[in-house]
Amino acid sequence: MIITRLRLQNFKRHAELDIELKPGLNVIRGPNEAGKSTVQRAIEMALFRRPTFASAELDELRPWRDADAEPAIEMEFEERGRPGSLRKHFAGAKGTVELKLGDDTLNDPAAVDLALAPLLGLQTEKFFRATASVHHHELNGLTQDEATLRDRLQQSMSGADRGTHAARRKLEEAIRRYRTEGAKNPGYLKALRAEVDRLDSLVRQGDAALTQLEADRRQMAEARAKLDDLEAKLFEQREGVALAERAADLTTKAAEAARRYTLYKRAVELRDEISQLDAAHPTTIPVATLRSAVDQLRNLEFKLSEMRAEMAAEPDLSGYDVSIPSPRWRPWAVIGAVLALGGIAIGLLGFVAGQSMVGLALGGGLVLIGLVAFGFAVRDLRRLNDIALQTELRESEIARRLSGRTDLGERVRQTEQERADALKALRMTDVPTAEATLAAEMEHISVIGTRRAEYKGLMGDEQPTEDIATLRDEAAAEADQCRHALAGLGDIGREPERYLSAFNLAVQRLSSDREASIQAVAHAEAKTAANEVDAEEVAVNSEALATAQEGLAAAERRVRIYDELLSTLNAAERATMKKAARFLEKRMAADIERITDGRYRRLRIDEATLTFMVYSPEVDDWIDVRRLSQGTLDQLYLCARLGIVRQVTDPADPPLVFDDPFVTFDAERAKRALGLLKDMSSEFQVIYLTTSDRYDSIADNVVVLPEPPERSEPEPIEPTSGEPITMWPDAAQPAAPAATKPRVSTAERPAGTSSPNAAPEQLWPEGH
Repeated sequence: MIITRLRLQNFKRHAELDIELKPGLNVIRGPNEAGKSTVQRAIEMALFRRPTFASAELDELRPWRDADAEPAIEMEFEERGRPGSLRKHFAGAKGTVELKLGDDTLNDPAAVDLALAPLLGLQTEKFFRATASVHHHELNGLTQDEATLRDRLQQSMSGADRGTHAARRKLEEAIRRYRTEGAKNPGYLKALRAEVDRLDSLVRQGDAALTQLEADRRQMAEARAKLDDLEAKLFEQREGVALAERAADLTTKAAEAARRYTLYKRAVELRDEISQLDAAHPTTIPVATLRSAVDQLRNLEFKLSEMRAEMAAEPDLSGYDVSIPSPRWRPWAVIGAVLALGGIAIGLLGFVAGQSMVGLALGGGLVLIGLVAFGFAVRDLRRLNDIALQTELRESEIARRLSGRTDLGERVRQTEQERADALKALRMTDVPTAEATLAAEMEHISVIGTRRAEYKGLMGDEQPTEDIATLRDEAAAEADQCRHALAGLGDIGREPERYLSAFNLAVQRLSSDREASIQAVAHAEAKTAANEVDAEEVAVNSEALATAQEGLAAAERRVRIYDELLSTLNAAERATMKKAARFLEKRMAADIERITDGRYRRLRIDEATLTFMVYSPEVDDWIDVRRLSQGTLDQLYLCARLGIVRQVTDPADPPLVFDDPFVTFDAERAKRALGLLKDMSSEFQVIYLTTSDRYDSIADNVVVLPEPPERSEPEPIEPTSGEPITMWPDAAQPAAPAATKPRVSTAERPAGTSSPNAAPEQLWPEGH
């Protein structure tokens, strides 16, 4: 099959993608996030997935920006010169498919799968991904569908059709049906053995049934006689239980009546006592009024004691007299004035007489003495002023204290009058008498409250409607009646609990014996009823047993024959798998020698596990390929895939799809690997998905996917000098994103031509 065109609609990131492909080596190139793996997934789903599937994967196929869109894949192809087309519209249960091949058109998903299988040579999507479709870093994934791989290798080597495989499966299914040991679905052998065992057991049971029947009847008669005796004894003991229970009830009623008698008797006493107390209060004044008045008297007494103490602490100032001393500053003032004037006069006379010095000296001395006298006068005047001020203040304080003492005395008089009025209202002589009366009344009320509380505790919140004295008498009469009735029951009446316990114990023991006897009778009757087998039934079971034993022997012979046939087919499978492994070793050895540059020339395949081993010159021995480096291991798995595809798909030619599996290869390894794919493209169409342009020169057809149109815009940088600047220098500016188009341009290059980016005679630059 050669795919010539692939068109995707609403498939993941591709809203509309149209790719043209050609025979040979096709390289689909694009940057990361361009949707290359999506193209590979679309090819797989177009070839193998039914459009009616519904799962979480269907939601993942829808475009990122339109979660309600329905993916569609359209593929045009050629099959040995016949044009064909395949269109699948994935919409869950409403999905549709259309396959056109030549003049035929199919729309049924199952019929389309059957028509595509011979064109591809691969039956399932899983087997396609294990052989012809290589995902990123999945070169070693060829073992993921080992069962299908083994069947296809065996078929390709033996040349047989599916009849051999179907026969093997039928034999295994037949053996399973015969040998299944499950409890729910037992096999034929287990069912036959169970039937033989059942019939044998029935025959043995039938032989023993007649012998057992007589013994069962005898046992049933004995059990019935014992049951009758137990029932008579049980009736007698139950009569005793009834009498003992009646005596116990009478005892309980007598005790209850005595309790009520005591209760009502005490209630009558409390009622009478409360009535007497209510009529004998110490005072007729209400207790609330009395308590309030006593509290008021106590407060008045307290206030009087405080005011009297305050009056006692105040001094008596009524006889206090303040005298002002006579003034003594005037003589000193007169003496000072006289001396000063005399000194001035002497000075003037001496100046006039020409004795100025003497006059001045005498005059100055007199003036000085006069000034000293004036100083004494000023001092005494100040003292006199201070004394006058103190006297005035003392008189003010005395007046104030005299006024306060008068007010305090008036308040004392008023308070005493209030106390007298309060005592008069209570008709009592003094405060202690009032307090004693209050205490007596409170004690009296407390006694009444105690009696009322006791009465309420006896009678409860709901008082009886009848007179409690009548109830007391009725309780006494009931207690007497119960005692007389108990006396009439004799010993049972005197000790009802002991007799009741003895009777109940006897009833319990006899009831247990009676139940056991009833079960024995029922068991004997059931055994007797079950022994209805006669001689004719035993004979029929014996004949059926012989027939079942013959059928079991025939089934065991048939299973032995099936085992021998299956062993023969398994031996043939091992032989064909061994032949297939040797064939693959020869086909793959040349490819491995080429791709490893002659480092490994010999290959060994384990036909049982399909694991690979190579001969290593370093260790001079065979080693498991999984011990090699990842790059070498990927090379070997690439050769294995190509060899297996050649082997198992013949004569079909499915497309080979590779999602850049050479990322672990160095330049030289990648060159040799792609050369191998180039040679392979002469037999199969090869579709290679990559991000690099280093494969363009060797490709027969190059498809360039557009870059993702979405790109985050960089934030502008503020210029420092007024000149606008950009995020990248001229030499490093990113290329403008390619415009999204419904059709992707392709370029066909014949083998041997180089790409515009590669140098002549060189596939990759050095060190790439």
